[in-house]
Amino acid sequence: MSIVKMKKMQLFAHKEIKQQLLSFLQQQGAVQLSPLDHDQMQKELLTYSAVSSQDIDETLQTLRHMVTFLQKHSQVRIPGQIMLDHQQWIHITQHFNFQECFYKCRKIEANLNRLDAKKQQLISQKQQLMPWLPVAIRLQDLQASLFTTYQAGSLQQKKQEACLRELQETIPALHYEIISQVQDKAYLLIVTLQEHKEQALEILKKYEFSQINFPKIKATPKRLDVRLGQELSRIDKNLEQLKQEIHNLSPNLPKLVSLIDYYQNIRENKIVQRWFLESDKAFVITGWLPAKQEASFRKALYQHFQEVELITVDPEAADNPPVEIENKKLVKPFEVITELYGYPIYTGIDPTAYLAPFFALFFGICLGDAGYGVVVTIITAVLLWKMRSRLNPTSWRFLNLFFIGGLSTIAAGLAMGSWFGISSKYKLFDPLSQLMLFLGIALGLGVIHIFTGLLIKMRENIGDNGIWAGLWDQGSWILLILSLLIYGIVLSLGIWPGIATFSAFIAIFSAGLIVFFQARNQDKEASDKLNNYQLLYLLLDISIAGWILKLFAPLGMIATTLFALSLFYRSRHNLKGFLARIGLGLHALYGFTSYFGDILSYSRLMALGLVGGIIAMVINIIAGIARELIPGIGLLVAILILLGGHVFNLVMSMLSAFVHTSRLQYLEFFNKFYVSGGKKFKPFNWTFKNVLLVDNIKK
Repeated sequence: MSIVKMKKMQLFAHKEIKQQLLSFLQQQGAVQLSPLDHDQMQKELLTYSAVSSQDIDETLQTLRHMVTFLQKHSQVRIPGQIMLDHQQWIHITQHFNFQECFYKCRKIEANLNRLDAKKQQLISQKQQLMPWLPVAIRLQDLQASLFTTYQAGSLQQKKQEACLRELQETIPALHYEIISQVQDKAYLLIVTLQEHKEQALEILKKYEFSQINFPKIKATPKRLDVRLGQELSRIDKNLEQLKQEIHNLSPNLPKLVSLIDYYQNIRENKIVQRWFLESDKAFVITGWLPAKQEASFRKALYQHFQEVELITVDPEAADNPPVEIENKKLVKPFEVITELYGYPIYTGIDPTAYLAPFFALFFGICLGDAGYGVVVTIITAVLLWKMRSRLNPTSWRFLNLFFIGGLSTIAAGLAMGSWFGISSKYKLFDPLSQLMLFLGIALGLGVIHIFTGLLIKMRENIGDNGIWAGLWDQGSWILLILSLLIYGIVLSLGIWPGIATFSAFIAIFSAGLIVFFQARNQDKEASDKLNNYQLLYLLLDISIAGWILKLFAPLGMIATTLFALSLFYRSRHNLKGFLARIGLGLHALYGFTSYFGDILSYSRLMALGLVGGIIAMVINIIAGIARELIPGIGLLVAILILLGGHVFNLVMSMLSAFVHTSRLQYLEFFNKFYVSGGKKFKPFNWTFKNVLLVDNIKK
């Protein structure tokens, strides 16, 4: 449960072995490469490697186009990742000739586009010809002659009568035929003398006549329609043949998708070479290496190459090393919660091991039903067993997270006696009738959770600044919250007055510690150590607490006055810092309201634990009513209500449990000690998006 220590490395080698060395690094997957800065380049008289990835980019574009084309036209889909062993992977990447497949795809695609365009053209022609099928003469005979002209077209039916009447009244020699009427349009054939053509066109334009020009074909519209239909049938037959050819190529899809991963890794290989700095004969690689892998990496490197030199040093203060967190197998599933929030800084704390027990416990309380816990546990266990060879590390961690959450839910459900909304007599308490007890448990867990965060920060503070800094900064808050809780409990129960007085004294004392020590960086004489100056503040704090509670009166008042005057006199040369320290300390004390609000946030554990159980009870009641009221099929309806209702309630309850439990970690727990902002360690290695190498799976 720690952040892995990193080593900053520089690797020098001859240019002749550049590609071999890079392939070795990618195969090892132990080093995160990074570019050298510009100052280093100028200092060493080196230049960046001029490497282009254009050829690989073109290959990737070709492969993606083929995959898209085949999936679109063959209706074949690749569900999830393709499982391959190492031998299958080597065979595909070294022996599969995708260029031959590409040429076939390109030829098929060209023919497909040509035939599709021709088909759409023929369909359009048939649609345009349909209203003219009743015409019994050949289309070439509908062309203008020496003395006559034909106007064929359509207009709105509501304008037909007015248009024809004006034509008859205006043009003496006129013949027209209403060929057909389709929807709200009338299709007309109008014959006039050549000398009246322009006059007729003016009238037709007035009524928005849409003209059509027929081709010079020795066939009637009906005969032409038959020819077009025959041509469409021939095109459809050719399209079916092309689709069959595409279907014959579709078995290559897994190989093509695998090659996308392969060439994507080759592209990464090319890209990182741009970070190398080189001279005429040598080059240098920089990056980060986990310290625990340094010995094995160095050994493997020198076994493979003689012309190299590896130098490793610890990170400097100005460096920003990548972060890798390392946890035991039981805690590892909870790393997803940390990753969702953000990686810790390199010098910070990995919170995974600390949040793990709380997340599991809170998740179980929120789900709160033993029956639901059994279902979740069984489903996740089956998936982990059946799909163990297909799961990537993230999926494995998520399933294990919910498996542990299911076990926690069983325990919480047994404690509350809930099985699919049915109350059991074997339980530790009844959440419905003992609401205050349930609320007390939720808030008590919240106090423990918050105290854990403060103690983690206190331990870190002690390690960095000493024991007194930890006591001033975090110990004072722990004392204040704990003493107020004890005081409130004792006072409400009306017992142990001596404990109440002592708790009140500690509460006032710890509040004084916050006022006097939280802003000590404003005071020039402040220190994280217990010197004479800090001792005066401590004695003043004790005196104030005794004076307020009237303990050892009037000694408390006298001591308070004496120590206050002593501090004021000692700080006379830095009066502004002294007053700022007290003012900022009082402001820091106001932060108690934030802690109070954080503790109240844990009441959501009770609320969610109740809601899921109550909804489950309502589902059971509705199912029972349906069974009684619906004759004949009442039992079937009740079963459907139970299955659908409980599945829906389980899914929604799991979602709520995950979201709100994560929220308690992020907002109430992490803000006590956690600093995020680290960059995840990403070693230069073979990465796979579409392929799952079964012999390379690591949990």
